[in-house]
Amino acid sequence: MIVAVASNRGWPMYQMDVKLAFLNGYLEEEVYTLQPPSFEKEEHEDEVYLLRKALYGLKQSPRAWNIRIDGVLAKQKFSKCKSEHGVYVRANCLTNLLLVCLYVDDLLVTGSSEKEIQGFKQFMMAEFEMTDLGKLSHFLGLEFNQVQNGVLMHQSRYAQEILKRFGMLNCNSASTPVKPGLKLEKDPEGELAYATEFKKLIGSLRY
Repeated sequence: MIVAVASNRGWPMYQMDVKLAFLNGYLEEEVYTLQPPSFEKEEHEDEVYLLRKALYGLKQSPRAWNIRIDGVLAKQKFSKCKSEHGVYVRANCLTNLLLVCLYVDDLLVTGSSEKEIQGFKQFMMAEFEMTDLGKLSHFLGLEFNQVQNGVLMHQSRYAQEILKRFGMLNCNSASTPVKPGLKLEKDPEGELAYATEFKKLIGSLRY
C-alpha cells in the first residue's frame, strides 16, 4: 500500500470528466469513412463521408482532442508546464493561482481561490459536455482524502482487491516478504508455477 501526503496548502481539489472527449476534436487531415451499415443512402451506396470531426477508433482522434483542449486552455491564459505537459498553470499573482492537470478526458482542478476554480468549471462546462465529479476522491487507482494541510494519497482499496483476487485476504502480515539472508534453490520435483497467474500478480504489484 502506498501512503503519501502531498501538500497543496490546503487548497480544494476537484475532478471533472469530459463526455465523449474524442468527438470534440477537429481533423486537420482529410479522412473518409464508409456509410454506416443499414444507413446507406439509396442509389448512392458507393459514396463515402468526409469527416469534419474526429471519431472514436481513428488514430488521429487522440491528437485532435489534445490540440482542441490545449487551445481552449491557452485562450484562458493557461501556460503549459515545461516538465509535465499534462499540467497547466494560470497565475495572476501568488494569491490567485489555478492549476489544471489533464489526463486524456479527466481534469483535476485546484487553486488558491475557490471563486477562480468555480469560474473555470463553469467555463469548461459551457465549452464541453462535462460531468462535475466534485472533490477528488478516486483517480487512476489511487484514493485521496483531503485534509487540512494537504492531500492524503493511498491505495488501501487496491491493496485489498489484490489480496482478495489472489486468495491472500486472510493471510498474516509481515514486515518483509522473506526472511533476511534466505537463499532460494530450485526444486526439481516441485510443481511448475502457473505462468499466467504469476504474471498477473507481478503486474498488479507493479501497478
